[in-house]
Amino acid sequence: MSRRRIIISISQASFRRSLAAALGAFVLTLAVIVAPARGADDEAAKKAKIAELIKNLGDADAEIRHQAAQSLRQMGQAVKDAIQSLIKGLEDPDAHVRSAAAGALGEIGPEAKDAAPALIKTLGGSDSGVRQSVAFALGRIDPGAKKVVPELIKTLSSPDAHVRAGAADVLGRIGRKAREAVPALIKALDDPEADVRRHAANSFGGIGRAAKEAVPALVKALGDPEAGVRGDAAWALGWIGPAAKEAIPALIKALGDPEAQVRWSAAFGLGRISSGAKEPVPALIEALDDPDVRVKKFAAVALGDIGPAAKEAVPSLIKALDDPEEDHMQEGAAIALGNIGPVTEEVVPALIKALDGKDFYGRLAAADALGHIGPEAKEAVPALIKALAGTEVNLNPA
Repeated sequence: MSRRRIIISISQASFRRSLAAALGAFVLTLAVIVAPARGADDEAAKKAKIAELIKNLGDADAEIRHQAAQSLRQMGQAVKDAIQSLIKGLEDPDAHVRSAAAGALGEIGPEAKDAAPALIKTLGGSDSGVRQSVAFALGRIDPGAKKVVPELIKTLSSPDAHVRAGAADVLGRIGRKAREAVPALIKALDDPEADVRRHAANSFGGIGRAAKEAVPALVKALGDPEAGVRGDAAWALGWIGPAAKEAIPALIKALGDPEAQVRWSAAFGLGRISSGAKEPVPALIEALDDPDVRVKKFAAVALGDIGPAAKEAVPSLIKALDDPEEDHMQEGAAIALGNIGPVTEEVVPALIKALDGKDFYGRLAAADALGHIGPEAKEAVPALIKALAGTEVNLNPA
C-alpha cells in the first residue's frame, strides 16, 4: 500500500486525559520501581498502589477512573487482584475507561479468562476504540482463539444489532485465527442491519486468504444498497488477494460506483488481486482521471501492482507525475512506474524529472522507483547524487 499522511486532531478533553494517563503511569513507575525499600517493602508498596488504583476505578471523575485503568494496564500481570474491578470497569459510562479496562485485562493474560463473557458483552457499544481493546484482550486471554471465536460466532445471532456488529468487528480483528467464523460471517452479509453487514464484510479483510470461500458472497455485497458495505466488500476482496480473482469483473464495475469510497476500495482490491492481469488496466487508466484524489492514487498504485502487464498505462502515469492540481498524486504515479519498470524509454526520464517535483512524498517515491528499476535506470545517477546533496532531513515535510 502507498504511504499516507495521517492528521490527528486531539480535543482538549482527550489531551487532558492523555496527559493524566501518562502522568499516572509515570507516578506508578516511580512508586513501584524506585521505591526506597526493597524486597518485602517493595511488594507491600506495590500492593498498596494496586489497592489505591482499584479504589480509583470507582471515582466520580471519569479522568481519574481512566488514569487508574491505564496505570493498572501498565502493571500487566501484577494486577491479578484487580480482575473483578476491571470487569466492572467494562460497564463504565465512559468509553475511554471501558477501553482501558479491557486493555488491562488483556495485559493480565490467560489468568483473566473469567472476563471473556463480560468482554463479549461490551461489544454492544458502538465505540471502535473499545472494540479494538476488546479484540486485544480476547486475543491475549485466549491466544489460540479456540474458546473465544465459538462464543463470538454465537454472538453473531444476538437480537441486538450493535452486539452482532461488534462480534463481526472483533472476529476481523482476531484475523486468520477466526477462520472458522467465515460461514457465520457470510450469513451476516445478509443481515437486515447495514452496520452488521458492513462489519461482516470488513472482517473478511482481517481474516485474509483464509476467507477465500467468502468471495462469491463479497462479490454479491458489491451490489449492496449501502455504500459502506460495498466499499468494505471491495477492500476485503483485496486482502483475500489472488484467490479472489473471480471478483475482477465486479471490481472493475465498482470503479464506476457513485460513491468515492467504493471506487477507491475497488481500485485497491484490483491492485491486490490482479498481479500480471491485463483485464483491469483500461478501467484503472480511466480512474486516473477520477475527481477524487484517493481514487486516482489507488488506481495508480493498482497499476503498479499489476506490473509490466500495465504497460499501456505508462503515458497516463507520466502525465500524473506533472498533475498541478493534486500534490500527492505524484507519489502513487511514481510508485506505479517503478513497479511497471522501464517498459518504454520515457519512464526513467520522467522519474528523473520528478526528483525536482514540489511534493516531498512524490520526490521520495521517484527516488525509490529509480532504485527499484535498478541498473536500467543508470542515467539517473547524477540526478540522484544531486538530489542527495541538496536534501536536508525534514521531520515535518510540507
